[in-house]
Amino acid sequence: MKQAILLLACLVPAVALAAGRSCDAQVAFRWVPQDANAPSAGSVRVVDVRSARTVQVLDGVTNYRGDDGGLFAQDLNNDGCPDLVVTSDVAPIGNTSSMVYLYDRPSGRFVFNEALSAIGNINVDGRDPNCVTGDWKGGAEDVGGERHCWRKGRLVKTNEYSVKPLYDRETGEFSCYEHVDTTYAGGRKRVRRNCTKQF
Repeated sequence: MKQAILLLACLVPAVALAAGRSCDAQVAFRWVPQDANAPSAGSVRVVDVRSARTVQVLDGVTNYRGDDGGLFAQDLNNDGCPDLVVTSDVAPIGNTSSMVYLYDRPSGRFVFNEALSAIGNINVDGRDPNCVTGDWKGGAEDVGGERHCWRKGRLVKTNEYSVKPLYDRETGEFSCYEHVDTTYAGGRKRVRRNCTKQF
């Protein structure tokens, strides 16, 4: 069975190394289905690669793929240690839901994070590794997204957007695409709306 290997010894920021926060554990994720007839429900075994010993078992996990292919490693809080992302569901339109477990340095264990798990199609922001992004589809021309960043150990929403078609209430004809951009800063919410003929 294919293993999802996670190396926790790479890409640690120099500041983190200087502070003694290096991430030197090496683990593999292994999917264990609860029932062979329902492989999407089960547990994840976290195995130390060097000793081949199971160091943690995550129970009550839903894995859409039903095998190790549904387990991914991403550093979602920019601490130098990859975290565990389990694909829990994929809708026909493409929306992906996940169960996210952050690696906790003090305990050396993976801990379920509800806030990150609520973000659809979650990914690390390519422009800022201290942030994560998510997106969704309500239809071919109905999409949205959001951006969250870590502030003093808390995950804070900074931006969200949506695009959807608007139609004339009387004729039913297409009017425009409504673009809504929302920014959160300093405890304030700023919303900008714009209607265009182009998606």
